[in-house]
Amino acid sequence: MGKLHYLAVIMLLTTAIPVSALQTHVVSVEINPNAELLGVVYYLAFGRNDPFVIDRGHYLEDVDEWFGNYSDHMVVGLLREFLSNLSVPRRDYRLMVLEYYLLLCSDPPRIEPMITLDFPWFEEVFLPALRDFAIRTNFMAFYTSHQKDYTTDLRIYEEALYTLPPDEFMANYSGFSNVEYRFEHPFLVAVHGHSFNPVINGTQIWGAGGMLPLVRRTPQRTLWSYKTARDTMFGLPLNRDFINSTRLDELLYLDFVYHELGHDVTVPVLRASKELLRNMTYFVDAIKDDMPYLATYDIHFWSRTGMLYEGFADAWGDFALVHVNPAYASLAMEMQKAWGEFWIENLFRGVQNCALKVRKGEVSNFSSCVPWLLMELKRFASPENVSEVYSREVPVTPVKAFDRGAQKGRVIVVYGTHNPDPSGTEYDKKTAEKIANNLRIFYSLWRDKVEVEVRADDEVTSSELNENLVIVGGPVANSLAEKMQNHFPFQFRKTGGRWYLWRNESWKGEWEIVSFLLMNSTIKRGYLVSLNDVALIASIRNPYNPENYIVWIAGTNRSLTALFQNPTYYLSSYELWSKNGIEMGFYVQPLTHRLS
Repeated sequence: MGKLHYLAVIMLLTTAIPVSALQTHVVSVEINPNAELLGVVYYLAFGRNDPFVIDRGHYLEDVDEWFGNYSDHMVVGLLREFLSNLSVPRRDYRLMVLEYYLLLCSDPPRIEPMITLDFPWFEEVFLPALRDFAIRTNFMAFYTSHQKDYTTDLRIYEEALYTLPPDEFMANYSGFSNVEYRFEHPFLVAVHGHSFNPVINGTQIWGAGGMLPLVRRTPQRTLWSYKTARDTMFGLPLNRDFINSTRLDELLYLDFVYHELGHDVTVPVLRASKELLRNMTYFVDAIKDDMPYLATYDIHFWSRTGMLYEGFADAWGDFALVHVNPAYASLAMEMQKAWGEFWIENLFRGVQNCALKVRKGEVSNFSSCVPWLLMELKRFASPENVSEVYSREVPVTPVKAFDRGAQKGRVIVVYGTHNPDPSGTEYDKKTAEKIANNLRIFYSLWRDKVEVEVRADDEVTSSELNENLVIVGGPVANSLAEKMQNHFPFQFRKTGGRWYLWRNESWKGEWEIVSFLLMNSTIKRGYLVSLNDVALIASIRNPYNPENYIVWIAGTNRSLTALFQNPTYYLSSYELWSKNGIEMGFYVQPLTHRLS
């Protein structure tokens, strides 16, 4: 990448220039032709089975028919060379960089830079080849003729922006106005979402490029996001635990949009506060100490203060979401804490306090509050007590559990052998093997080898009960599930010949559970009333050794047990999936708890 280094690009992607007298503000959203042109070239370079390519049905067939004869074009080879022999997150990062620079260019076929780029390879090598490809293939004719294909995505984006217009919200609460808002997205290929904030022809632009980061930091939970989301850290498949909720689709998009706008109002001041931030790296170190593997595969940990930048953007996004759905904003904060941001609720309250002062005219703009917010964070957690504060705030989750598996170098996936129906035992064994295979891929970026073993419940020794375990199946089939289920917030019981999930009453008063209900028409605090025909994934500290964890995957029938074949990206302590809705719960467990 020549002179283009990681930190420099991160600052470029998230740096806003102070607003001056500019044009009247405008809000626009589109499937950007440059981003889609990059997607087509990427598709020709890597094929439809690549983890970044989205299955868009007949659209892929149209791409094959229109562009298939150009798979040997120079630009395809250049892109393949630029992105090959990289881990999935490294490719994710480079693809994001390319899209960002293309958004700074005019539309095809000219694709001329609109500002100084300072990226010689891109300007002197890649762009000429891309222009030639766009001309030879008549790309803009393809793009124009496929506007109907982009309708579903655009409808979600537009309705979300209509619900909370960024020009009005940002003028009211950030103190900046006369900004043009542009949201430029791809369609065919999943590009990591990023801030987009150049000054072009004297106009300050704020907005976003790429797509929603739906897997890992913001997991998919809707039919639309299931179809469009990709795991751009490991390329693993998604589970089918989704609901058909346009409302939740819009909230997911707003979460993304206002997170990126949060960078615009905070990054310039954070960059000017480098000395203070250097003295606050203990915040990020607390996460790395507990979840070092997370810090390996998430690009926001590649700099020592990256997660603090993310925290400010998340807090601004949470503040925006409160104006649309307070319950979803609370859910977002719980998931952010699960990713390690133990400070998020404290920072959110500070952001809210300052933004309301901006609205009242007591503060000129939000950016001026950033130094004060940093000092508030330092009062919230010091180097001396940061570990204690972290452990008090961050919930137990599968993400945390599997990170511990990396540290210990071993995870045992246990299937049951006690099912009265022998075919059930074989079914659960196959489910366990699929879980284990996904875990092996998940651990591929760790510095050391992680053994992922599949074992029958009768083969697990008493000493192995202390280790990091994945228990597959309910108590009728799996003797470990029968032995351990009293330590989870749920139990299985058989009534009238059918299995149901029951809430474990002994949990009340021991660990507080905060739960949210996601349904087709609403997202609110609450819980599922009916627990028949449900699938469960839940994590707890191992009661035999609380430094380790147990993840339990089970359902009221064998097919529901098989729902969570990729358990690696769950940011809630437990999830219950049913056709009636999804319940996500969070709890923090003290390290001192042991099996009595």
